[in-house]
Amino acid sequence: MGLLKKLRKYIGGKRLEWPLPYREGLTFDDITVRDPFVIKDGKGGYVMAGTIYHYNFNDSYGTVIYKSCDLKTWMGPFTVLEKKEQDVEYADFWAPEIHFAEGKYRLLVTLTPKGGKRGTYMFVCDEVDGIYKDAVRLTPEGLSCLDGTLAEQDGEYWCIYCKEYIECGDGEIRAVRLNPDLSGTQKESDVLLFRASDNVYSPARTRQKITDGPFCFFEDGKRKLLWSTRTADRKYVQLVARSENGRVDGKWIQEGAVYTADGGHGMIFDDYNGQRYLILHSPDARTIFTKKYERPLLIKLSSGKED
Repeated sequence: MGLLKKLRKYIGGKRLEWPLPYREGLTFDDITVRDPFVIKDGKGGYVMAGTIYHYNFNDSYGTVIYKSCDLKTWMGPFTVLEKKEQDVEYADFWAPEIHFAEGKYRLLVTLTPKGGKRGTYMFVCDEVDGIYKDAVRLTPEGLSCLDGTLAEQDGEYWCIYCKEYIECGDGEIRAVRLNPDLSGTQKESDVLLFRASDNVYSPARTRQKITDGPFCFFEDGKRKLLWSTRTADRKYVQLVARSENGRVDGKWIQEGAVYTADGGHGMIFDDYNGQRYLILHSPDARTIFTKKYERPLLIKLSSGKED
């Protein structure tokens, strides 16, 4: 690690206990997390996953979730994927998402296997809060990728993911079709959806044209995709794109930004009453000078637009 990275890690670092201590009555002000992802547990409650760092942007020790009955107070964390329990030595444990597909819960998480390239892996479990097992890599072995998410189309599932800018200069969002039994991907189906430089809100950073956190949703019958980038003025922003023909592998039109106050990597969900929310993390980076740390931010939506 270079001197500059070491300094950045020291300046931004906030060392956390691991395993994290269990607590109840937590609010979002109490939870330091990036990339929050919420799923209904089917029992009247909610589960939130997210990236938890032990020390800044390097060492995460696994994937944990928090539980809530009302989206206001939370309890946890509960471990669903433990680094030391894996057959392969992994680093990162970034951007966990939990989807229910084909009768099982599917945990997608970004991992870097020892000696290999970063990518999105999928684990399975019968319960949303159980221990997830049986890793399958969804992104190409030879490429550095991250932030995979699931999307359904015509009864088939796709993994939409980010190809890192370090591989291609201009970060990409791509999609690959899964096998019918979700045992892996059909590599010949891999397709480019768009690049970071396609952003119409503001130019991407010159040296780091990143694509982060794709998430597929529907608004007024139209297929849309949340994604994030850093702009030339170093803002981390939440953007949205729309599929012109409604297909995952179709042409994508950039619609602009939905959140620009230093936050992103969001997702959209409906509560049990049909109220729609956008959840993302903000601010994007931590420093000891500002005493600000990444927190989940819940935004109530109306007709797909911010109230």
